[in-house]
Amino acid sequence: MRGPKWLVFFTAGALIGCSQPASQEGGEVIRLVSSLPLTGSSRTQSETMSKGMIMALEEAHYRVGPYKIDYLSWDDATAQAGTWEAGKEKENAQRAAADPDVMAYLGTYNSGASKVSIPILNQADLVQVCPAATYPGLTKPGTGEANEPGIYYPKGFRNFCRVVPADDLQGAAGAWWAQSLGVKKVYILDDKELYGKGLANVFEKSCKERHIEVLGHEGIDSKAPDYRAVVNKIREAGAELVYFGGITQNGSGKIVKDLRDSGSNAYFMGPDANKESAFLEAAGPAAEGALITLGGLPPEQMNDEAKAWYARYRQRFQSEPEAYAIYSYEAMQVTLKAIARVGVKDRTKIREAIMSTKDYHGVLGDWSFDKNGDTTITSMSGYEVVGGKFEFSAALAPATPPEKLTLKGKKGEQAAGGANAFQIFLEQLLSGLANGSLIAVVALGYTLVYGLVELINFAHGDVFMMGAMAALTGVTAIGGTWGIPLVLVGAMGFSALLNGFIDQVAYRRLRGKPRLVPLITAIGVSFVLMNLGGYWKGWAPVFFPDLLGKHDVNLLGDNIHFKLSQLIVILVAVPLMAGLHFFIHYTKLGKAMRATAQNPQAARLMGIDVNRTIAAAFWMGGALAGAAGCLYGFYNHQVRFDLGFRQGLNAFTAAVLGGIGNVRGAMLGGLIIGVVEALTAYYWSQAVAPAVVFGVLIAIILVRPAGLLGSNLPEKV
Repeated sequence: MRGPKWLVFFTAGALIGCSQPASQEGGEVIRLVSSLPLTGSSRTQSETMSKGMIMALEEAHYRVGPYKIDYLSWDDATAQAGTWEAGKEKENAQRAAADPDVMAYLGTYNSGASKVSIPILNQADLVQVCPAATYPGLTKPGTGEANEPGIYYPKGFRNFCRVVPADDLQGAAGAWWAQSLGVKKVYILDDKELYGKGLANVFEKSCKERHIEVLGHEGIDSKAPDYRAVVNKIREAGAELVYFGGITQNGSGKIVKDLRDSGSNAYFMGPDANKESAFLEAAGPAAEGALITLGGLPPEQMNDEAKAWYARYRQRFQSEPEAYAIYSYEAMQVTLKAIARVGVKDRTKIREAIMSTKDYHGVLGDWSFDKNGDTTITSMSGYEVVGGKFEFSAALAPATPPEKLTLKGKKGEQAAGGANAFQIFLEQLLSGLANGSLIAVVALGYTLVYGLVELINFAHGDVFMMGAMAALTGVTAIGGTWGIPLVLVGAMGFSALLNGFIDQVAYRRLRGKPRLVPLITAIGVSFVLMNLGGYWKGWAPVFFPDLLGKHDVNLLGDNIHFKLSQLIVILVAVPLMAGLHFFIHYTKLGKAMRATAQNPQAARLMGIDVNRTIAAAFWMGGALAGAAGCLYGFYNHQVRFDLGFRQGLNAFTAAVLGGIGNVRGAMLGGLIIGVVEALTAYYWSQAVAPAVVFGVLIAIILVRPAGLLGSNLPEKV
């Protein structure tokens, strides 16, 4: 039975931020806190981790000897970042260090976050028990940077330990698995973060030791709208396996989706951070056959205690645990038992007791912490996505000779591409034109509004995002290729109404005020819309149904991947841009907009309703943003709550590049940016594409400060 939504949210909030029941008898309090990303697309994983800790506390009745246990679950993520944020993690660690009742800090989920928290807690002699952060440089000398791990322990003693195997084991296990599958050539990507890059480096080193050819290794831009140029490069290189070192939130789902769309049958392998429902949702059907490595073994492959824990978890929470839930349970159990052994409320003694844990018998088996604070568990698992679910495939044993392993899903054979240099260039050019058309349509909204009221509407990118969310809602409700025109019109109408409402509520009263006032307001509206998008469709990337399906054929043959979906984007975007140009120059309202842009006072004296004209510009800009949002989802098969920031930034750059306030300039600027990004990503690196785009912008502005077409047209719109 489904209850009221407010009751569901209240119950969930009480569970995740819980402390012991109020009815419990009195006593001195020991406080335990966890720091996990409870906002953004890691939320589901983190909630199951908190639930694992809660299970351990409930079994102990929130007591250890004479002490009551007060548990607080803190969020180290922000809605703006969509993932963990260094400032928030620093705040959590400092808050815990300053609270004399806090005796242990459980977390973090991300290795980069532990890099922030460990030295702060070390100064306060506060132990950190970690169920997830696996970067080896946090604990093991010689596995990271030259100054690691010593730099994290300013007082000279260790206060960080983890119950999960580190990445030096996981990366090696991934290479062993690849060799056992008969892979000869791999291509490696990473998200440039501590966890992902570290794993990718270990995987690369292990592959070379096993004489597996590494065709390339590059970092990606985790906020990029697509990775077509990167996967085209991988396809042409003939990779049999693509390894991604990184988390779901940094693009793994989109990478595997674009990989399959490119026609590649190469294996996709990722680390443990991708063994979560968010990855399956982001990749959609393309996730089928994906390979994921994970420290330890699944509960059904462990001892009887692990199997019993799994049954209790499902009974208690009526859901499946994510990968790190069992490690979180173990981390809390280790902490509680160490406190019981010490019997006093003393940070130093509790830290020493936890760090000296030996021959511990728990749900993960029998293990100890070594001198570095790492678990002695070395078992690793390989999972395969089968039927939209993670299934245990094999126990990975990198210390043993490779075995001949088979999978239930697709093979990894991948023939090298047959395109010549010109065909490759043409493919990237066409892809860039499709992306550029989307950017140009969004840029028109910026240039329309700026031309009339000289407002840089930074919320416009988020109106585009909301249009994409509305299109996703429409596609889900209608379904079928026949519904595409209805969804497009619906998204345009929704975004037009939204943008018009924003103008009436937030901007209209500020006309005539100093420019900084509406600018700050626009930034505030942007944050509001971003959060609304997150609450509407969730904080994780959401799969946008592929409406064309098998009909999305290559139009120019096997060697040039220019698909029907790309052509449709161009065929819809170009008439929209041309139609706006015609409207501005040859209709009565369009001429009123041009007059208002040139001189609002004179336009008012000529009988033009300036406010209505400006409102019409907001409505039209919103409609264009909605159309672009619909096309984006249709083309990229994925939307996310923070989509508007990056796409909006590209669109604003396009407007400035072409000459802000100039319609044809916005179109030209969008196409240039799309092509520059595509060519840079293929011929150089996708990670540096944004820098190259802004480099082009700076170079053009230095030569033509008004933009490419800014000085050629007398009208601003």
